[in-house]
Amino acid sequence: MSVNTYAPNPSNINPKRQKDKYGTSLDQNLLGISQKGEQIIIPDRSVVKIIANRGDKALVKALSIPEELEVSKAKLSTFPSIKKGFRKVVAIDIENQNFMVFEKSKQTNEWNLISYVYTKTGIDSELGYETPKGFFTVPVVKYVMPYTDETGQKAGTAKFAIRFCGGGYLHGTPINVQEEVNKEFFLRQKEFTLGTYTGTRKCVRTSEGHAKFLFDWLVGSPNKDSNDQRLSEDAYFIVF
Repeated sequence: MSVNTYAPNPSNINPKRQKDKYGTSLDQNLLGISQKGEQIIIPDRSVVKIIANRGDKALVKALSIPEELEVSKAKLSTFPSIKKGFRKVVAIDIENQNFMVFEKSKQTNEWNLISYVYTKTGIDSELGYETPKGFFTVPVVKYVMPYTDETGQKAGTAKFAIRFCGGGYLHGTPINVQEEVNKEFFLRQKEFTLGTYTGTRKCVRTSEGHAKFLFDWLVGSPNKDSNDQRLSEDAYFIVF
């Protein structure tokens, strides 16, 4: 199963900045209680295992958290389904600002590195959060992800967005509305900073061309009439 607590908040109204002892913010995430009574936060879309059912609560173990935690059962989801035999993983290295893409061969059953690129991850700011660490499912992929400014107005878009945690996506280089007139110039300028320092609102950034490669890798037969797409097969994100 996975945690499902995402509630879109494009205007960033009343963000929940509370953090637990691991530095995870409460906003868009799930509050759990440990056996010692500690409040520990499980990021949205984290992979979890149910240890015990307790009425409307469940005792769960998240792969990325040492403690078993009691949480609201209503905040757990069976979509996307988690099963053996998955073949696609994206591993994001926050400290070194890069990420790796792995695919398991159907012929040899071995994992192969198919892509290794620089990235830019999140930082705490007025509108942003650090990119959460953990093991995540991928519920949706989008052709275009719009984003807003501090007033809630549309600020720009990013293409080929893969959601893995709350409002956190892996996506192509974002372009502000006023930059569209000279898009290629701004793409080059922004992509030059990949692999250097953090600076997104939570998302994991890559070049637009590489984001399209990942989109095509995950979505075999896209629905051209919809912005939202389902994955052709299971894939997981590991953020460390």
